[in-house]
Amino acid sequence: MGGFRWLRLRSNAPKARAGTKVQLLLPSDEMRTYTPIATDDGFVLVADREAGGPGSRWMTKAHVGTLVRFVGPQESLRLPEGPVILVGDETSVAVAAAFEAERPGKVHAVLQARKVDEVEAAVRELGLSGAVVRPAGDIDGLVEAVMHARAASPTATIAVTGGSQLVVAVRSALRARGMRDVRVKTYWIPGRTGLD
Repeated sequence: MGGFRWLRLRSNAPKARAGTKVQLLLPSDEMRTYTPIATDDGFVLVADREAGGPGSRWMTKAHVGTLVRFVGPQESLRLPEGPVILVGDETSVAVAAAFEAERPGKVHAVLQARKVDEVEAAVRELGLSGAVVRPAGDIDGLVEAVMHARAASPTATIAVTGGSQLVVAVRSALRARGMRDVRVKTYWIPGRTGLD
């Protein structure tokens, strides 16, 4: 699926809701956090193959029958019922898909990506047909896409997720345009571990 790897986990854990997280304990004893997409018998995790960290390396090597230790699902991003405009990066693909699975047709994903074609392939595969994908660093393009989506859905909740630099830049740009009702969730900071 583009530059992403799907990992389907069977589990008797409580059903994963949109906005929850699971924390995998890797064989290296490192913990990595992912957004689960609910299935009837567990959940699916989606990982960027090229992220380069221990989680993406492990995901690339995982195979049928691999036992996975995890904690969760636990709440991570709570959004009110109704339409959502979800802004983010490659780490936001799964959360957009999880909300779309619970709120069909009510999620508009606006994403930035290092490899636009790979993210476009992934969001299509995950059923996010209306997603807009812009090149990494195109904050103006992201903000314009958010403004367009908000004009079409004035009651939609705006949530910005992903890397810290993206979250700060998009939130600031939206506030400069008078949009104060923006939810944020930072998933990663360059050089740091242990975030949601």
